[in-house]
Amino acid sequence: MAQDLTMPARARGWRRILGVAVLGVLVAGAAHPVPPRPALFGVLLQTATRAMLTRALTHAHMTLAPHGRHRWYDLYEVNGVLKHASKLAVSYTRGGRFVKAVYTFPSFISTRHFREVMKMVTAKYGPPTHMSGQSSIGRARARWDLPHGFEIIVKRRWPNPTTYMVIENRVTLLRMKAEQRHVMAHSGAF
Repeated sequence: MAQDLTMPARARGWRRILGVAVLGVLVAGAAHPVPPRPALFGVLLQTATRAMLTRALTHAHMTLAPHGRHRWYDLYEVNGVLKHASKLAVSYTRGGRFVKAVYTFPSFISTRHFREVMKMVTAKYGPPTHMSGQSSIGRARARWDLPHGFEIIVKRRWPNPTTYMVIENRVTLLRMKAEQRHVMAHSGAF
């Protein structure tokens, strides 16, 4: 690197340090790429609304389950769209903003669905941020912390080995819970 002799030596040193720091940040960024933003059937969940997701899910051949539309969520039959999944519940705030999507992978004896769903999520978002339990037996839970307040959770309870994949926006989840508390407090039910 040719030195600029019109600059004092001290300034050249800071310039070199700054250059190395910028290079380090670029290399670190390349080693840890930002995971893709969560989406369902092409709809970015960060800006998704009930209307947008209803259109996308209908277009993907998912059908609303009988009595599947509720105030806070819609329940869909997956119809083979996602291997081994049977249901998809999508929750919304009172204003129709996306909160959470929960896929259900029913199982009666086998624990393999947990491992399969883990592989699917890991292929798209990398290794989980946190893991507890064993994938082969008992309770198990894996969590991916994503940018913009999102997280994905793959979990299995025990003794029922049904696996659940949850995609949630923690910001709108807090808003929905506050709305639900408000509705309960003003419902006159008790």
